[in-house]
Amino acid sequence: MFIETSGVVIRQTKFSEYDKIITVFTKEKGKVQAIAKGARRPKSQMMGSTDIFCYSDFVFFSGRNLYNVNQSQIIDSFYSIREDIYKLSYGAFILELVDSSILEEEPNELLFELLLKTLKILSELDSNYRRLLFAFELKYISFIGFKPQLTRCVSCSGETGDDVRFDIQEGGVVCRKCFTMNFSQISVKSDIIDLMKRLLYSKLEDLDSIIISKSEEKKIEEVLLRYITSHIEKKHFKSLEFLKTLN
Repeated sequence: MFIETSGVVIRQTKFSEYDKIITVFTKEKGKVQAIAKGARRPKSQMMGSTDIFCYSDFVFFSGRNLYNVNQSQIIDSFYSIREDIYKLSYGAFILELVDSSILEEEPNELLFELLLKTLKILSELDSNYRRLLFAFELKYISFIGFKPQLTRCVSCSGETGDDVRFDIQEGGVVCRKCFTMNFSQISVKSDIIDLMKRLLYSKLEDLDSIIISKSEEKKIEEVLLRYITSHIEKKHFKSLEFLKTLN
């Protein structure tokens, strides 16, 4: 059986001297694993189109355990991401997040379109990578079913006011009267919640007007990382550890 689809290569693994196994996130089929035979040969026509970050057209055919790449052609390589260590690190973390939270052959069109747009914008940016990452993370966690409640208290549905916390387990802000000694509640300023709302609901191409200070970045990073890792199986990311050394 042959499958024609387009997708982003989110992971690649050396399989033999000349072959590799790629994980591709596609719009129609979700996450697909396939062996690209001969793709590591220097003159292989599949070498570029099966590289990590590449958005390519693929023709797969069913194998015994994995799909096989029959044909592939680049649509967009997002090459500039690989030319800059910061872009590469942020991009690698984004791919790790996507890979860790989607099951094989379960489509998620919203997440697929989000990933494509994020990679395109990242490839064109020359600064403010963390702002893009925060916006991606908020949309990403929403698109996999864990959209945070940022407008009203997640416990009582009341107004939150200025004195708020973010409850990791409940999935949103809590007002003062719903504060507990629960470790899952993180103290945050209402300004942080306002920034998170703007990042969540703004288009990725409209983030320039959102100004985030270094201290605000640190708090948003803390909240989002704890919230995301509480809802996906993966808790440690190699790319994130490397990012910390850069920042």
